[in-house]
Amino acid sequence: MNIPDSIEVQGGPIALVFSKTGRAFFSERITGNIWEIIGKEDYSLIKHLPVVNATGHHETGIFGIALDSNFENNGNMYAYFTSGDDVKHASNGIIRFSTKNKEEKMIISDIPAGTIHNGGVVGIGPDDKLYIGVGINNEEKEKSQDINYLGGKVLRINTDGSIPADNPYEGSPVYSFGHRNVFGMAFHPKTDKLYISDVGPDNDDEINIVKAGGNYGWPKVVGYSNNSHFIDPIYTYTPVITPTQLVFFKGELYFGSFNEGTVHKLTLAPDGVKILSDKIVYTGKPFGIVGIFVSPEGEFFIATTNNILKIKLKKGK
Repeated sequence: MNIPDSIEVQGGPIALVFSKTGRAFFSERITGNIWEIIGKEDYSLIKHLPVVNATGHHETGIFGIALDSNFENNGNMYAYFTSGDDVKHASNGIIRFSTKNKEEKMIISDIPAGTIHNGGVVGIGPDDKLYIGVGINNEEKEKSQDINYLGGKVLRINTDGSIPADNPYEGSPVYSFGHRNVFGMAFHPKTDKLYISDVGPDNDDEINIVKAGGNYGWPKVVGYSNNSHFIDPIYTYTPVITPTQLVFFKGELYFGSFNEGTVHKLTLAPDGVKILSDKIVYTGKPFGIVGIFVSPEGEFFIATTNNILKIKLKKGK
């Protein structure tokens, strides 16, 4: 693609998305800005969102962005962001806006927010529904098991904000529960199954396949529980490496590690459940990768705490 090999983003880049026709957009967490990359030398502001003003160690601001499956015609984009007068009175929500006109709509609001474990990844599924990964504060972690509370969940809504009739809980956006901090999601290109990364406490980062109505255990269990009440992950990491945003490419699952500053490639068995190999295919700085992304041409990019980089993957070890 005709975009720079490196973009310095002091406001903290989070997500990078590509349209089918080659347009590229990224979100900047701290400022609330969404940019379009114009070419090798420039990018322009598409949207500014009023994010909560916070300092120090925090995970507030703008997070995931996603393009509508009919983006080329309607220009619609979705963005997850934290708003409010201060952190104590903040909440998360999803706004839909058009890059073609001034139309915009808050399609879901009042998602619990906090200084950490904000989740924030969003994606359009093969069913044209919007999927949303939401984290949960430690102080409220027990509510991850409460399907009437939106923290610690994967949510599923229609792109106009209404609730799909086939959601597991009537009238509720909750699709799965018992999550701690959903940081990444990707849909398998053949099976359409949803894979997520869920960051663990000091053990058992998880890679999960999400099932409608599934209970993934937090905070009652973490990692493999062998308890029929909970769905076990397909892979875990101890000590934690903080797996971030996910992407499928040629049937293999890639994710960045914030703690390691690496990119992992997971090769899946034909059933999509068993992990045949886990290889590190890129090593950068000791920490800081918040996501990996693939352009329509198959070029790999990572977002770090202060830039977006085009990278080349190695064979791995």
